[in-house]
Formats: sequence, C-alpha cells, structure tokens
Amino acid sequence: MKPRRITIKDVAAEAGVSVATASEALNGKGRVAPATRQNVIDTAARLGYTVNRIAKNLNAGRTGSLVLTVSPMAAQSTKPGQPEWDVEYYFRVLSGASAQAFQRGFLLSMLPSHESSRTFFSAADGLIVVDPSQNDPLLAAAAGAGIACVTIGRNSDDLSWVDNDFAIGTTTALAHLAATRGAKPALFLSETSSSYVRDELSAYLDWCSTAGIEPIIIRSPGPRVDEAEPVIQAALAAPDRRFDSVLTTLDTLAHATERSAHTLGLDIPGELQVLSLTDSRYLDYGLQRPITALDLHPVRLGEIAVDLLIDSLDGTAERRRELVPTSLNVRESTLAD
Repeated sequence: MKPRRITIKDVAAEAGVSVATASEALNGKGRVAPATRQNVIDTAARLGYTVNRIAKNLNAGRTGSLVLTVSPMAAQSTKPGQPEWDVEYYFRVLSGASAQAFQRGFLLSMLPSHESSRTFFSAADGLIVVDPSQNDPLLAAAAGAGIACVTIGRNSDDLSWVDNDFAIGTTTALAHLAATRGAKPALFLSETSSSYVRDELSAYLDWCSTAGIEPIIIRSPGPRVDEAEPVIQAALAAPDRRFDSVLTTLDTLAHATERSAHTLGLDIPGELQVLSLTDSRYLDYGLQRPITALDLHPVRLGEIAVDLLIDSLDGTAERRRELVPTSLNVRESTLAD
C-alpha cells in the first residue's frame, strides 16, 4: 500500500501549533517566535514533510512555471535547425537557472527563440531573456503581455539584469597578451548589437588608446566557424598584417582563428597569440593548441537571473543590476603563464 503523504496538518498537530502558524513558519512569513519556527521546521524534517509546490503556487495565483529564452539576434550564432541549448554557454545558463528555479519552487522551460512567444507567456509566471539586443522585440512582447521579465545581459528597458563585467574582463585579457612582449592585438567580432560586445569593443579601444597602439577590428559576416574562417585566414595571410595576436568575442571565432593559423603554418603562440573572451570546452580539447579564454561563469548567471525574477514576482525587490566577475583560464595559445 502506498504510504499516506504527510500534510501541513500533520506537522501542525505534531508541533502543537495551528495550521496557519505551521504554514507561516515554513514559509518564513508572519510573526512567529524564533523558537516556534525552529520547532515547526524540525518537526517537518522529522516527519518527512515536503511542500506541495503545485498547491503553493495555485494559492499564490501562479502557474509555477518560468521560461528562459535567447534573444533572436543572439540565436543567430546557431546553425539553421540547431537548438540554442546545443551551444555550451546557453546550456550552462539553462542548467544553473533550472536548478535554482527548482530550489525556489518553480519549474523552468527553455523557449526556442523562433517559437511564438505569446502562447508560452500566457502559461508562465516570468521570463528570462539571454543576451538581449537593443530594442529587443522579446522584451517588448513581454511588456505587452504583462509578464515579469529579467535579462542576462544589460537591457535598455527598466528591467533587472545580471551580466559579466566585460570591461574589466577585456582589460585583463589584453594585459595578459601584453605581459611577455608588447602585443599588437586585433579584435575579431561578428556583431555589435549585444551589450557585451559593445563593452568589449569599448574596453579594447580604450586600451589601444592608452597603449598608443592602432586598433584593428576584423569583422566576420556571422558567428559560426565556417563564416569566420575565410575572413580571419585572409587577415592572417595579408602581407601587410599589423597585428601579432587576436582577441575574439566568441569561442567560435577563436576556433576559426586557430584553424586558420594552423592552415597557414603560423606558430601559436610564438607567431600569433589567440585569446577568446568566451570560454567553452571546445577551446580546451580537439585543437592543435588549447585556447586561453575568459570564463563567464554562466551557471552562476542563470542562478542569479532566477533569483532576480522570483524576487520581482514576490515584490521583494526593486530593479536590480548584478555583475558577475570573469576569470581567465590560461592555456597554450598565449605566452604568459
């Protein structure tokens, strides 16, 4: 026979309090004496009581569902037909967000960026948009639907966001390239609509100005390796090449750079240093030279985004801005240790 589920009434009776007091104690609400609250918590643990998440959300007028999606502009980094979660960065963001949502009593789903948004919005309590672009249509759609929304990446709307400190991260990366010799880095990018790319570009230009170095911007027509490789190979093969290192905004661009250098017979890092401002496992395995890269800590970004969204739903926080520091994973593509 299936054992009977322990209810809040069982906890209240065992702890010698009313159901209302037991509920407030377990939810961290109400004016419950600390000793009473602890007694209820201990009793619930001893009896094996777990909160009925569905009932709790229904009582609060919620579905218990959150949605995470990637901005349509950022989703162009995937191949046609490839889901966004096949990209390691987005998968790790989703992993952190899903686990944190569950801990907070919600289930989180990932909405493909090409799907109709309004259908999903009507069934969700809140939305997380990753890598929003300027005047992002997803943010406008969320506002029109009246759904709570936060972003991973800065937004131009009046919404909470969490992001990396790309200005400091980029400056750290450039200092690393110049640590053993006077580097002349080029910046390799594929777009400038995302806030993180604009931050990286601004930091690069500031660094070049301070160092008295001519900035060199190389632009790929798209973010994929097959799109970027012809562009960077031509730049590397140019007889008047004026750079000795390449700083890329994406791991795919770094991958294309490493492959092109190998094709041209350029020694990495002796003749060309390569550093990516986005890390992935593809930069550490399967290449001739593993590539030094910034770790953006995407799992942590996902966790914080969920906390920001749920706090907004609870009405416990005003608009917030959170910055997550980056860290540099040094590998064989750069000279400094």
